[in-house]
Amino acid sequence: MPATAQKVLDRARIPLNDDEKIRYLDNELLVYLNEGVQCLRRDRPDLFIGSLGNDIADIVLNDTLSLSPMHIQSLADYITARAESKDADMSDQGRAAAFLALSRG
Repeated sequence: MPATAQKVLDRARIPLNDDEKIRYLDNELLVYLNEGVQCLRRDRPDLFIGSLGNDIADIVLNDTLSLSPMHIQSLADYITARAESKDADMSDQGRAAAFLALSRG
């Protein structure tokens, strides 16, 4: 089922406890989403058949991602991991690593 980029960011905000969008701006999380799509394209090129020769344009909030729910969740976990790793002190790096591992399935 397709999801918008905004829905993926909102899903990533749940474990970040940032429903009010105070700790992380949408623009910051969109950077992580775009990185996650690039990683997904590298690791699962079969998901991008027909467009592998094209550069992926930056995704914006209202863009629809035509990926399975499993891959949408992986992207949300990747966003959470990147946000956590930016903010986490050394004692909390394990949480960021756990979300990064989840993003890889």
